[in-house]
Amino acid sequence: MRSFVAIEVPEEHIEAIERLQADLAAGRIVQPENLHLTLAFLDEIDIGQLEALDDRLREIDWAPGPEVVLAGLETFGSPARPEALVLGVQADPELLRWHRAVMAAARAAGIDLPRRRFRPHVTLARFGKRAGAGDLARLGRFMAREGAVRLPGFGPDHVALIRSTLGHGPPRHEMLAGYFMS
Repeated sequence: MRSFVAIEVPEEHIEAIERLQADLAAGRIVQPENLHLTLAFLDEIDIGQLEALDDRLREIDWAPGPEVVLAGLETFGSPARPEALVLGVQADPELLRWHRAVMAAARAAGIDLPRRRFRPHVTLARFGKRAGAGDLARLGRFMAREGAVRLPGFGPDHVALIRSTLGHGPPRHEMLAGYFMS
């Protein structure tokens, strides 16, 4: 099953992000229920790996938690062909610790993950190959107007193991387990 480990975005932040998205007028907007900060994308894993990961994630000492500050817009992909518009996350040592702990737990559970730089973010919109000059112009104007956005910080109270099901329309996310701070 296609899965990932993430921090869920609080409702008051989702409302602020929805206001931002409403002004974008370009790309495919990420649905409010799908807004999250990925700590580790697991891709397709089997039930045995999922159970082993759940055991490992339950062993992590999640306290203290990070302060998550969503700030600054950027695009992923090339400037001529952006793949996604994202809301950045300010660096926090505890967030990096959580990421490393989740990655170690996944590897201990037999999940082969690529080694790549952790760039914490919340995806706001995706752009397909058909993004035209109009979409790119609207994106540029939006970035100029809203690029320095900063939302108040929040302290997550849990980390979620989430299944992502693809099909027609946006992905459907289902929380399989939560790992709460003690």
